[in-house]
Amino acid sequence: MPSAGSRRRSSLQQAARRESAINWPGELPYLLIFAILATAPLPFGSVSPVVVALLSIAAGGAIVALAFRVPSLPSPGTLITTILVLVAAYAVTAYLQLLPRSPGDPLAHPIWSEAQDLLGFPLDASASIARNQPIFAVGTPLLVLLLFIGGYCCGAEDVYAQRLLQVIAWAGGLYAILSIVLFILEPSMVLWRQKIAYLSSLTGPFTNRNTAAVYFGSCAAIWMLLFFKKAIATGRSRRSRRRGGSARSTIKLRRAIPEMFFFFACIAAVLLTGSRAGAGSVAVGLLLTFIICLNKTLSRRIRKWLMLGGGVFVILMIYQIAGSGIGERLQTEGVAGGGRAEGVRSVIEMISASPWLGTGLGTFVYGFASYRSPLISGWGVWDKAHSVLLEIAAEGGVLLAAAVLIAWIAAIALLVRALRKAEKPSDSIIAALGVCVIALLHSLVDFSLQIPAYGITVSSLMGAGLAQALKTPDSGPKPVNP
Repeated sequence: MPSAGSRRRSSLQQAARRESAINWPGELPYLLIFAILATAPLPFGSVSPVVVALLSIAAGGAIVALAFRVPSLPSPGTLITTILVLVAAYAVTAYLQLLPRSPGDPLAHPIWSEAQDLLGFPLDASASIARNQPIFAVGTPLLVLLLFIGGYCCGAEDVYAQRLLQVIAWAGGLYAILSIVLFILEPSMVLWRQKIAYLSSLTGPFTNRNTAAVYFGSCAAIWMLLFFKKAIATGRSRRSRRRGGSARSTIKLRRAIPEMFFFFACIAAVLLTGSRAGAGSVAVGLLLTFIICLNKTLSRRIRKWLMLGGGVFVILMIYQIAGSGIGERLQTEGVAGGGRAEGVRSVIEMISASPWLGTGLGTFVYGFASYRSPLISGWGVWDKAHSVLLEIAAEGGVLLAAAVLIAWIAAIALLVRALRKAEKPSDSIIAALGVCVIALLHSLVDFSLQIPAYGITVSSLMGAGLAQALKTPDSGPKPVNP
């Protein structure tokens, strides 16, 4: 007759098998969300409108299915209000931009009066400088919003929040290794296409090095977090078994070799991009993630050793940056080379000409030429503003930009509040905060967030982090380690 201990072990093993078994009907919406996040970077960052439309359809279907799957969402009123406000802001802006106006209307763009005078026959004016362009331009914001909702639904359940982090981390780590290998073999190619720029820089699956830098840097921040969690949990469990109770946190590096490997692979990919702003933003985000992990998970003795190791790592990073393409670019171009400062001035002039409704969503590439400073180099095409917030203001007006800015500030404030209140904050909260710092800092000087693949990565992490931040202690199951 089996003993009580063996029966208990058998029941625990059966429960573990039931938990690990995949319930395909219930899991399918989550798997679809994870598949979108894992595959979106591969086709050049999913910048094609066709790819954006397909991903939006897939994400919409997954969210509809999740609406019947998730038992309860944390603070559903907050989520619904946020979605309605952002959707209404974009919808009203697009409607007012497309509304027919007379050429003398103060909200009509002056380009229509000029075109009417040149052509010699009347034209229907509008605030947008391109017919129907705002309708086509809402694809990427819609996809980002859908993945934010998907991430929020994943964050409502601890196991799916953790899987979301793992999917993004593994996808980024594998892309980093593949990108480094392809860059070594054929640096003039991006996947199967010939590069037209950045011939000496790694771009990964993207067409520009800046997005590659912050994408791989964001994945490095997640790998750092997973490293701390796995190494510390292993040390605690072993010491607890020896002493029969709780033990101080310690670190077992051998158990976290995969996390260390992929972390350094992502860091190597960041350095090979040669992106100045990308490397700087990643450094700040990694430092923030490192400090949070130190303060929230480790004993004082371990903190001292890791601070020493962190200092050595920073010195090595500075040395590597100085000897890489980033250091060379800093020496030759400075911090704001390439006409960035003049570009910002030109965009501000563009905003001041149409402050309320802008030139139309998706029309920056058409409208910027009229305001482009002659001090900007004639090389290259300025199809984006190199500042996400400024481009939103230029295309949609200052009110729309203010709405987006307020939403970001509120989200960061909620994450910081949850981080300060929780003794052991969720991994999703830490990852969301670290990655959002990287994305927001870089978005001030470049357009990485406007690349759909990176935009949905950040928005899904933000959604999962906010869901975890808004959960009450008894609103869901205890955190698990899938």
